[in-house]
Amino acid sequence: MALAEKDTELVEEMSIVDVFTKLIFDADAALDSSESLILDFLGQVDPGLMGAARRDTSEFLRAMSVDEMISLVAKVKRSMDKQQRLIAARNNQPQGHLRH
Repeated sequence: MALAEKDTELVEEMSIVDVFTKLIFDADAALDSSESLILDFLGQVDPGLMGAARRDTSEFLRAMSVDEMISLVAKVKRSMDKQQRLIAARNNQPQGHLRH
């Protein structure tokens, strides 16, 4: 499972690596919703991949060095973690009363 059970928990780097590895070896692999979300974040981190064909994304990942891959995984994780923190903060805000 790519994302933790609760929306407030952060994604693990290995989950991101697993999705990237899956795409490297099979660009047409079926992705569940959590894995697809990781792919969406990859497009946000590298805008050149936003909306790219899965085969193009697979080739991009396959061509990376280990150091580049580690850096990319970290960027995707930071982006996902930031969004998760924003969601958690929004969910934890007290409900204000409307004033007229």
